[in-house]
Amino acid sequence: MKERYIKQVKKEFGLCLSNKKRNEIIRDLNEIFGSALEHGETEQQVIERLGTPSDFVKNTIEQLGTNSTAPKRQRGIISSVIFLLVAVVAFSIFAIAQFGKAPNNAIGAADAMTNIQVEGALGIDIAKIMLVIGLIAIVIAIIQIIRTTYNSRR
Repeated sequence: MKERYIKQVKKEFGLCLSNKKRNEIIRDLNEIFGSALEHGETEQQVIERLGTPSDFVKNTIEQLGTNSTAPKRQRGIISSVIFLLVAVVAFSIFAIAQFGKAPNNAIGAADAMTNIQVEGALGIDIAKIMLVIGLIAIVIAIIQIIRTTYNSRR
């Protein structure tokens, strides 16, 4: 019962605290259970006194004055930067593919169009795929930035 309660408390803390602080609190929680058992209290009575694991975590965070939104904001910023980098890489590949591109229907280094058409086996233009990937990545990055900004203001 005690082990399950402590395991649930660890899960509830998630990324709200550093490992060091979380381990200190778990150690204190073990001491609370040990002391209560020495004084004749049962594990169930201790759990009732402490409340549910989520209540315990909420009260502990309030007492410590820890900002529990900081890790979420940090993850939002990191994911935004990653999507922006993906967009930059995709747009760069698109630009490079378009830069040296010969006119449509031109073969080799010809400057004029010919009637011969050469296409790949699948007929897929990688440059357009990179453009789409870049656009999707930039949209996701913008959504992440807006979400992170909105959540940090609450």
